[in-house]
Amino acid sequence: MDITRRSLAFGLTAATCWAASAARGAEWPERPVTFVVPFPAGGSTDVVARLFAERYGETLKQNFVVENRPGANGNIAAAAVAKAPADGYTILVSGNGQNAMNHSLYARMPYDSTKDFAHICLLASTPNVIIVPSASDIGSFDALIRQARTASEGLAFASPGTGSSGHLSLAMLENAANIKVRHVPYRGAAPLVTDVLGGHVPVGIVNVDIPLAHVQSGKLRVLAVTSANRSALYPDAKTVAESGFPGFEAQGWFGLSAPARTPPAIVSKLNQLANQFLQDGKMKQRFAAGGYLSGGGTPQDYSDFIEGEIVKWAGVVRASGISIE
Repeated sequence: MDITRRSLAFGLTAATCWAASAARGAEWPERPVTFVVPFPAGGSTDVVARLFAERYGETLKQNFVVENRPGANGNIAAAAVAKAPADGYTILVSGNGQNAMNHSLYARMPYDSTKDFAHICLLASTPNVIIVPSASDIGSFDALIRQARTASEGLAFASPGTGSSGHLSLAMLENAANIKVRHVPYRGAAPLVTDVLGGHVPVGIVNVDIPLAHVQSGKLRVLAVTSANRSALYPDAKTVAESGFPGFEAQGWFGLSAPARTPPAIVSKLNQLANQFLQDGKMKQRFAAGGYLSGGGTPQDYSDFIEGEIVKWAGVVRASGISIE
């Protein structure tokens, strides 16, 4: 076969594959789609997953089921989706832990977030907030820093778990403020908040939406938020950057990813709808109520964002010496 005929054959094969992919995208979804969440029900990732599952289901007239599969800081769920059939029926709803932080925290990873997924869209981001009981003698962020610098054994400081965005945000703060804290990891945000309320641990760091009801009731106080700008949920709470550490910014975020080699037409449909939902008035209201910031953009935008986050958090992990066996 000469070069011209080979080129023609290759072109026909590529066109056939593209047409088949486009056809699958047009027909999809023909059965229920599973959104796999790496954490228990009730957390921020789960909340975002259910918001979007509801909207996809309404729009595409198909069931979108949320499956919570916690464990290993999200690695179990992410690895399962990476190995799932690339047919658009198993989608990962994950965040910076699974896509960026874990690559530096774990010596061995069961997947590579830059190679094993077709990233779809960044959905939302959320800052962390530093909380204390309202009766605490730590009355401000400045007081927190002073106490952390003078505590002989390190100030006990709770996060939702080793390797969580709260934990690494805390590690960033340790490095920036030159303080030493005694990290107290919990299995999720709910038990952390319970123990902060009960005075069993003096300070905690959680996603912005988690303590809202307790702050509104006067039981908890927010000392600072970790985003670049103040949170609309707690407008009186300063950012860490405002409080003497310019440039400090640490946020959790959530996005959609499919197994690598998922048909581009399906990835495109999911992406286009996600961007559409993010502009919807109802979704904006629900985001505002939870303190979430809208994401959006193309699949390539999300992939590029993840690569940048891998580099950012690798530096934090190296500086803090955190590792998970």
